[in-house]
Amino acid sequence: MGQGCELGVMLKNSEIRLNLAVLSFMMLLLLVYQLILMNVFSERLRSDYVDSFGMIAARLTEKFPDSEAVIMDTIMGNPEPAPETAFRGKELLRQYGLTEDLDTKLFPVLNRLLADHALALFSGLVAGALLLLGFSYAQYRHFFHQIRGVTRAAKKIVEGDYSVTISEEREGDLSKLAEAFRSMRDIIRQKMDDLQEEKRFLVHILQDISHQLKTPLSTITVYNDMLLNEPLSDGRRQWVTVSQSQVTRMNHLIQNLLKVAKIDAKSISFKREKLNLADTVEEALDQLQAKLTEKQIKLDFKPEREIMLVHDPLWIQEALTNIVKNAIEHSNWNGTIVIQARDTPMYAELTIRDDGEGIEEKDLPHIFKRFYKASHSRKDSTGIGLALAKSIIEAHDGLIKVESKRGSYTQFTITFMKY
Repeated sequence: MGQGCELGVMLKNSEIRLNLAVLSFMMLLLLVYQLILMNVFSERLRSDYVDSFGMIAARLTEKFPDSEAVIMDTIMGNPEPAPETAFRGKELLRQYGLTEDLDTKLFPVLNRLLADHALALFSGLVAGALLLLGFSYAQYRHFFHQIRGVTRAAKKIVEGDYSVTISEEREGDLSKLAEAFRSMRDIIRQKMDDLQEEKRFLVHILQDISHQLKTPLSTITVYNDMLLNEPLSDGRRQWVTVSQSQVTRMNHLIQNLLKVAKIDAKSISFKREKLNLADTVEEALDQLQAKLTEKQIKLDFKPEREIMLVHDPLWIQEALTNIVKNAIEHSNWNGTIVIQARDTPMYAELTIRDDGEGIEEKDLPHIFKRFYKASHSRKDSTGIGLALAKSIIEAHDGLIKVESKRGSYTQFTITFMKY
């Protein structure tokens, strides 16, 4: 029952019906060709039969003119010869080497007739096979052409190009696929537009919040500076100092959060240039010299050659500053931070390794999440720096991963693809 329903569904498909119709027509052509070939073979066989026996009859009547009627009756098989007569005839032919097992090559007329028939039959089969092959090629070419079109269109949609269209004029499953693809494209485009609108709304909200917080934070900063210039008891001075550090932390958090939101919303236009990545790293490290000196940390970065990469130097400096700053904060006094650069035709790679306290294994999958704080994070950490670094690197078609062993080391690996 199920197979019957499935067959009924298949036969409703116009493409399958067309294929069956063409195949049926080709089989009919082959059958007609075989009938014509058999008719031609029969005509030639009859003609050769008449010629051969006519020549025999002429020779015999010349030799025995009085026996013409008997000769013609024998040739025409009328009456049917007795078995003894047929046997004597076969024996007579056998004496001359003509037997049923004799190779047909020794019968020129029959051999030529069979050869011509075999050639015609083979030619017909080859022609039918070529027609079937041509039809199959045309069908599969059309089918795979449409499939490749869907694949190309899907890639363009992934890249954000929603103007692509797929057309299929013939009815059938491919037409239904094209219609479903167009519906999917419109739904995805609408969803992406809604998502981008939400991201832009979030950026505007954060900008408004940042703008509204600037004035009170600036006022608090001024008051803290004024209080610190006044004679205060140790307890009050410590309270004002803590207040000032929290205000600075809040300013830093708001700015970084706004940067992450803008990058995620793709509202930042990166100024990409083909520059030496090593110079960008050096400029980022220059901004952290004071922190390195404060903890007496040795920095090892000696690139062997230029690493030309298309990137926005200011934003990459922002990402590297956050990563190296994190390494400094979690390194031991008199520790070492090693930065290595590797350049290949396909990608450029940076590794940043410190010999500090390391990261717990349970924290590794989460350290790039916003506001996530590892088990041994500093109390004044905002939890946004590594998330910002990851957003910047991924916006440059890069990848970042981290390896760590508690109490031994932490290593960040950044890979920038060149193509």
